[in-house]
Amino acid sequence: MNNHLDRISQNVRQKIYESILQALGEDQQEANAYLNLKTHVSAPFLKWDLIYRNLMSSFGSDNVEYSATKRGMWTVLLLYDPDSSLLISFMRDKRLEDIKHLKATNQPQYVRALIALNEELQAPIKQQRLFEIDELCEKDESELMVVLNELCTGFNRNIDYENTHHVLVCFSEQNGNLISLNAYVLDQDLDIVSTQDWLHGVKPIMSNVIETVDTDDHRPTLSLKPKAKNRIREKELVSLRENDAESQAQ
Repeated sequence: MNNHLDRISQNVRQKIYESILQALGEDQQEANAYLNLKTHVSAPFLKWDLIYRNLMSSFGSDNVEYSATKRGMWTVLLLYDPDSSLLISFMRDKRLEDIKHLKATNQPQYVRALIALNEELQAPIKQQRLFEIDELCEKDESELMVVLNELCTGFNRNIDYENTHHVLVCFSEQNGNLISLNAYVLDQDLDIVSTQDWLHGVKPIMSNVIETVDTDDHRPTLSLKPKAKNRIREKELVSLRENDAESQAQ
C-alpha cells in the first residue's frame, strides 16, 4: 500500500517536531514568567498560540506554506507541502478520540472537509461503531467543499484537491513535556490508513543542551552553549520590540 507519509521530507518533520516541542516546553515557561500569571485558565489556548506561531515562523518563507483560518472560537492552521501534495493539520490526541465517538453530522465541519480529501482511501483494519456511518449527500459534499476552500484561502497557490491528501498530526503532552507525536492518514470513517511516530523519528534539539565546565575545585558547573545564549538574546530583543510596538499603539 502507498504510504503517503513517506513523501514528507525529514526536514518538514523536524520543523514540526521542533515547533511543537519548543512551544510546549521552553516557550510556555517563558510566556508564563513574562506575563507573571497567577492562574492558568488560558493555558490550553496559550499553548496553541505558541505552537501556531512557531509553525508559521518555521514555514513562512519555506516551500511549505501555511494558511490560518478562524472557525468560530477556534483557528485552524494548515500546512501545504507541494513536494508531497499533502495538507497537514494539527490536533491533540484526546481531541481526536473524542471526535471519533461522534456521529459524522456532529463532527467539526473542518475535520470532515479535510478528511474528504482521503475519500478513496480505506483503513486496512476497520473499527466497530455503535452507529452507522452517514453517507454524504450532494448538499453535504457541496458544503464541505465551501469549508475546504475557506481553509485554503491563506495559501499563495491554488490547491489541486484531486491530487491532494490530508495528514493529521496529533500530540500529547504532560507537564510541559511532549510525550507523543504521531502523523496519521485517516479515511472518511477516521480509521487509520497509515501512521508514523514522529517523536522518536527525528533528532532532538541540541541548541539548549547544557555543557559542564570544570572549576578550580573540580566540581562541574552548568553553562549554556553559545547557540542557546544567542537564542535567549534574540527573544529578549523580540520582547523589547513588542513592548515598543504596544507603547506606540496606545
